Amino acid sequence: MITPEDAAALARQAVDLLAADIDVEIDEQPNLDPYQRRPLGWIVWPLLDGQRAFGIHVEAKVDREHALARMIDVLSEYSSESARFWGEPFPPCPGHAHPAIVGVDDEWAPTTVLLRCPRTKRRVGSVVPR
Repeated sequence: MITPEDAAALARQAVDLLAADIDVEIDEQPNLDPYQRRPLGWIVWPLLDGQRAFGIHVEAKVDREHALARMIDVLSEYSSESARFWGEPFPPCPGHAHPAIVGVDDEWAPTTVLLRCPRTKRRVGSVVPR
């Protein structure tokens, strides 16, 4: 389970991989269950082109690695559609024009977000949640 502090730190880490000068806003998704005090999750809003272009839903019940992988994956999907990053693959796949695939290998590298080439399936990078 991640905390609000985890969500904020992981959002900052994911967005910094794209560009450190991008601001991030986070909205809590309240839990409507009166017996649960913890939030259900958060919506992370990277301010691409200075505005909220898309939100990334992150559930509170996931671990840090899966939360970070989700944020990077959604950034990958939508950042190349923004004016600033138009057509740029993120995260980059070295030597290729496509982005790397983002994932967590729960068996072999459970504390690391892995980046793989979608064509060769080879590992091209990794990110450890801070």
